[in-house]
Amino acid sequence: MFNLAAPRALAWRLPTVLLGISGLRLERTRYRPVRLLLFGTMTALYYLMTPLLMPPAIATGYAAVVWLLYYGGLSLTLSGPGRTALIKRFGEDRAYALYEVALGLLFMNQGFAQAVVIYAYGGNIPDAIPTWVTCTAGAALMITGTFYKLWAASTTGLDTYYCRDMFLGRPLNDASELVVSGPYRHVRNPMYSVGNLPAYGWALWSRSLEGLAFAALFQAGIYLFYHLCERPFIQRTYLRLS
Repeated sequence: MFNLAAPRALAWRLPTVLLGISGLRLERTRYRPVRLLLFGTMTALYYLMTPLLMPPAIATGYAAVVWLLYYGGLSLTLSGPGRTALIKRFGEDRAYALYEVALGLLFMNQGFAQAVVIYAYGGNIPDAIPTWVTCTAGAALMITGTFYKLWAASTTGLDTYYCRDMFLGRPLNDASELVVSGPYRHVRNPMYSVGNLPAYGWALWSRSLEGLAFAALFQAGIYLFYHLCERPFIQRTYLRLS
C-alpha cells in the first residue's frame, strides 16, 4: 500500500523551510504570534514603502544599513559578548528565540534591500545584450539557487541555518561531525555559494547592473562573516571533536 505520510511530510516541510530561510519559522512555537505579526507587518510595509524607496540614493542607503546591521550585528552577537549577555539574562531557550526572531527580520530585510536596489536601478544593462538572454540566464540562476538553498537548509535543518550552534557555543544534538550529505557532497558551502544565485538572477531578469553589484556585495558580506566568525567556530568546535 502507498504510504501517504512521506509525501505529506515533504509537502509541509518544503514550505516551512522556504518560509524559514525567508525569515519566518512556523515550526517554532515560542513567540509564534509575534513572528507572524512581525513578518506580516514587515511585508506590508515593504510593499507600501517601495515607491518611497525607489529613488536611488534612498534605496542605496537602505541597503547599506541592512548590510551593516545584518553582517555587523550577526558577527558582534555571535562572536562578541552579545549572545552570552542574552543567555545570562533570559536563559538559553528564550534568548535563542529572541535572537532568531531578530535574525529573521534581518533575513527579510536583506531580500527587500536587494529588491529595492534592483527596482531603483533597473533596466540599465546595455541593449547589445538581448532581453531574452538576461531573462533566460536570470531564471536559470533563480531556479538553481533556490533549489540548492532549500536542499541545503533541509539537509542541515533551520537551526543550523540560523547558527544555533554558534549562538549556544556548542554542536547541536551532541554532533561531532560536519554535514557531508545532500548538496554538501557537491558544493563545499552551498548556502553561501550557489544559494546566493537568486539575487544575481533577479538582477539579470531586471537588467540591473547595480543589482548585480549589490548581490556581490551581500555575498561578500556572508563570506566575510564565514571566514571571521563561522569558520573559526567550526574548527574549534567540530573539527576538534572529529
